[in-house]
Amino acid sequence: MKSLRTRAPLTLGISILAVLGLAACGAQTDAGTDSSADTSDAPMEVQPLVAGVIPVTDIGPVYMAQQNGVFEENGFDLTLQPAGSSTEIIQAMQSGQVQIGYGGSTGVFQAVENGVDLVIIAAASATPDDPENGINDLLVTADSPLESAKDLEGKTVAVNAPGGYTQLLGDIAVAADGGDPSLVNYVQMGVPDQPAALASGAIDAFVAGEPFGTLGREQNGFRTLANPFTALSDSAVIAGVWYALRADVEEDPEYYERVAATIDEANAYAFENDEELRENIAEFTKIDPELAARIRLGSYGKLPLTIDNLQAIADWSFELGYVKNEVDLDGLVWVP
Repeated sequence: MKSLRTRAPLTLGISILAVLGLAACGAQTDAGTDSSADTSDAPMEVQPLVAGVIPVTDIGPVYMAQQNGVFEENGFDLTLQPAGSSTEIIQAMQSGQVQIGYGGSTGVFQAVENGVDLVIIAAASATPDDPENGINDLLVTADSPLESAKDLEGKTVAVNAPGGYTQLLGDIAVAADGGDPSLVNYVQMGVPDQPAALASGAIDAFVAGEPFGTLGREQNGFRTLANPFTALSDSAVIAGVWYALRADVEEDPEYYERVAATIDEANAYAFENDEELRENIAEFTKIDPELAARIRLGSYGKLPLTIDNLQAIADWSFELGYVKNEVDLDGLVWVP
C-alpha cells in the first residue's frame, strides 16, 4: 500500500469571506507538448494536485484511490492537505496553495453568495439510500424528556459549526415537526466533545456525526430524537461535494475534467468495496478499525452530480434562511 502524502494542516486565519464554502486554484498543463506526436505508448504526464480536506469519513474514497495508485494512473501526484475548517480551505485556495477542496453543499452555496466564484466539479457523498439509517441523527439521552424535534425549542443543541450543514439538518427536523428553528439554542462544539457534553447534561441534544453517533449509541445508550433525512428528501441527495474556483476551471478545463473523472472513479470503487473503504477510513481518520466497520456511512458512488440531486438541500437552505437568494444550480454545477 502506498504511503499517504500529506502536508501539515493549514493554519491560516479567518477572513471576512470565510463561510462554510470552498474555492480552488487550478494547476497548469504542459503547454509545450506536441499534440501532433503519437503519444499512445508514452507515459502520462504526472501533474500536481493538492486537495484541501477535512479529516472525515467522506474523504475515504479519495484516500483509498490515492493508496491504490488510481490518481497516479490518471496523471496526478495527489497531496491531501488537512484543514481544520472550510474557512482555511477557502483561504488556501485563493492563495494558490490547493486546487480542489471538499465541503458540504450548503457551505458552497453560502460561499458563492458571499462573493467566492465557485463551481462544483464532483460529488463527494450522498445521504444514505435508506433515510431511516441516519448518519446525522439528533441524539438525546435515553431518559431525556424530549419526545420529538419540536421539543428542542428553548433547548441547547450542539453542532460543529453554527450556520453550517449540521445546523441546517437540525433546523429541518424542527421545522418539519412544526417547531420554530429560531428558538433552538445552537452552540458550537467539537464533534468528539459532544457525547460527553450530552451525558453530563451540558447540552440537551447534538446533531450526530460519525463515528461519534455510533459511539454514543453503543457506549452511552443515546437514542434518536429525530432523523433529519426523513424530512430532507424522499430519496438520497448529494450532501458533500468537491469544488474549484470557476476561473481556474475555465482556464484549464481538461485538467479539471480529469480530476472530476478520477474522483468519480474513486467513488465507484468505494461503492463496490465497502469493507476496503472502511479499512481506509480507519487509517485516514485514525479511528479503531473495529469501530470503522460498524459506523454508519453515507452513500458513495451511487448518485451522479446533477442539479436534481442537489436541489433538496438548495431548497431547504433558501427556505430556512441559510442563503438569501435561491441557489442557481445551473450556474454552480460544472459540466465539462
